Formats: sequence, structure tokens, C-alpha cells
Amino acid sequence: MSFKSILGTIAIVVVALALGVGAGTLVKRTGLIGDGGKGGGAMVEQGDYSQVYAQAGGEVVLYSLSTCPFCHKAKELLQKQNIRFVERVIDKDEAARKEADGLKIKSVPVIYVGNQSLHGYDEAKLAEILAAHAKGAKPAA
Repeated sequence: MSFKSILGTIAIVVVALALGVGAGTLVKRTGLIGDGGKGGGAMVEQGDYSQVYAQAGGEVVLYSLSTCPFCHKAKELLQKQNIRFVERVIDKDEAARKEADGLKIKSVPVIYVGNQSLHGYDEAKLAEILAAHAKGAKPAA
């Protein structure tokens, strides 16, 4: 192996690493991928979601994709806390997809609880919203 081919290989590896880091940073900053429930990727919004509950038929509604790992984490947390919820899987149910389109859901999970919606997954924020809802209070956003 010549010195020139070794330098070429090193250059390719450096470029590949730089592209990977750059792409990862871009995806994270655009909000396409959360941070695994560590806070920062999820957003809480206030609103009147009575139509959501009427359509879905529950007090807590989770919009998800069947392949989304953060959706699965949210579902596990709801189940672990014995929260009764309705899951609307938008890639498996046409009616759920239409509902999500009408709600302008661009990424999942989206969890509606009381007068709050959590866009993305953050375990601490979701637990706080659920606890406040159980008490009838309104958590800090």
C-alpha cells in the first residue's frame, strides 16, 4: 500500500465523519429527532383539545407511528402509570392519519392530556403533565 493510497483513505474517512456529524446536528436542530427523553426536543402547547378527545374517544390521546421508538417509549410510560389512553397509529389507520393531518401533526409522538399537548418525547415533561392532570392542576410548560 502506497503513502498516497493511505492518505486517500484517511481523507475519505475524515470526510465521511464530518458529513455524519453535520447531518446528525442538522437533524437534531430541525427537531426531526428528539433526544431520547432527556429534555429539549419536546414541546408543550396549551389549548382546547376537546375536539381531539371527542374524535378519538378518550381523555388521553397518543398519535404515533408503528415504527417510532419514542412513540413506543411514550406508550410504555402511559401503560406503566396505568393511564387509560387511546393510541392513534397514523401509519396503520387511515382515519387516524386524516385526524393527524387535520391537527397538522408533522412529527410523532404527540400526546394530548387535558389542556396540554406534548409534541415529541420527554419522559419528565410527560410525567409532569400526567401528574398534574390526575390532580386537576395545570403544570408549568
